[in-house]
Amino acid sequence: MQITALVTCFLTAANVIMAASLPLRIVSFNIRYAATSLETNERPWSTRRTGLIGQLNSVIAGASSAGEVVVLGLQEVLDAQLTDIKSGLGSGWTHYGFGRDDGARSGEYNPIIYRTDVLRLVYSEQKWLSPTPDRVSFGWGAGSRRVSVIAVFEHIATGKRFIHANTHLDNVSSQARSEGIKVVLARIQAVQAQYGPLGVTLTGDFNSAPGGDAYATLESTGYLTELWNSGATRLGTNQLTYTGFSTTGQSRIDFVWFGPAAEDRYDARQFEFLGNYVDGVFISDHRAVVADLTLL
Repeated sequence: MQITALVTCFLTAANVIMAASLPLRIVSFNIRYAATSLETNERPWSTRRTGLIGQLNSVIAGASSAGEVVVLGLQEVLDAQLTDIKSGLGSGWTHYGFGRDDGARSGEYNPIIYRTDVLRLVYSEQKWLSPTPDRVSFGWGAGSRRVSVIAVFEHIATGKRFIHANTHLDNVSSQARSEGIKVVLARIQAVQAQYGPLGVTLTGDFNSAPGGDAYATLESTGYLTELWNSGATRLGTNQLTYTGFSTTGQSRIDFVWFGPAAEDRYDARQFEFLGNYVDGVFISDHRAVVADLTLL
């Protein structure tokens, strides 16, 4: 009886330890919208999608073998592309987010993609990066409508919760980028006030390199830490995320941030910028950012 009691106590303690932390794989990837007027070296989506979906499946398989929970934050996704990607990932995957041009299916999505048998969606919202975030709108001279997509997730097996946000800042207006990231942060903090305190991850194409307008605006708040600056191990040789349809990197504008920085909610372990030239095809003009963190 004493041995049985000891074993039961040991197993209970082990379960508590396991539940105390949750390994995550957070991915940010601008997949390049399905353009009809192609740039030099660009192939149509019908050609690019096989390698791109294959890369996502490899990222997911690697995470699954390590016991990690995967959240994908994608940018520039048109409705038909989203259908293709979810079909390629399998029936267990769904998304939150809508087309930015009508709040339904028109224009690019910034979808957050996740497994419904692993994560429960507790709360979700999409807001426009403008002075009127509750309405489909442009902000501050932006060349396109831009949105913030936020989800509060609960890990079904452990009950652990976290916030994930995904965005794509404007490529035309510096003011739109700087003001837009303020909207994103304000919405994260509003959700945090309602559901927190919780860990936060943010993915996105900022169209702003380190030290640039939007990056500096977010960094100066001290609320989130950018993965590159976290002390996490960088895997591979790629150091830049935007390449155009070329093997030469041009800038680092795609990011994973986490925090709140003052609360020590994550252990950032490692990250990698994946190659975007797959089987002789540029699957996008950006490289995916793959981050492995542990929610403490």
